[in-house]
Amino acid sequence: MEDADDIRDAFGVLLRAEGADVATAATGREAVELAGRKAFDVLLTDLGLPDIPGDILIREVLATAPVRPHVVVVTGYGEPYASRAREAGADVVLTKPIEWTLLLQQLRKSLQSGSADDAASVAA
Repeated sequence: MEDADDIRDAFGVLLRAEGADVATAATGREAVELAGRKAFDVLLTDLGLPDIPGDILIREVLATAPVRPHVVVVTGYGEPYASRAREAGADVVLTKPIEWTLLLQQLRKSLQSGSADDAASVAA
């Protein structure tokens, strides 16, 4: 979940190039609806969303998802927002700017700890 169209589109293209099955959402509510209908291995989200705070998104996804996804947050916010994301259930919080290789490394770690499937599904 990323509210900036260009960043969300770039993440989607890059993740698909890595072999991921990606669904994107422009708003927090849209992400919650997607996660409630389909099981995702990873939820990749920002905290600064246009309609709901990122920590609320995390809580709602974790409460309604058919299978608990690993939650990876990429944010420009520092503390106390990073701590609030962790308290909401985020497994990893990364602060922008972030190198693509580091993000991929974290996503792979999340997938290894939760699923043996090579083709991952990611909600971004």
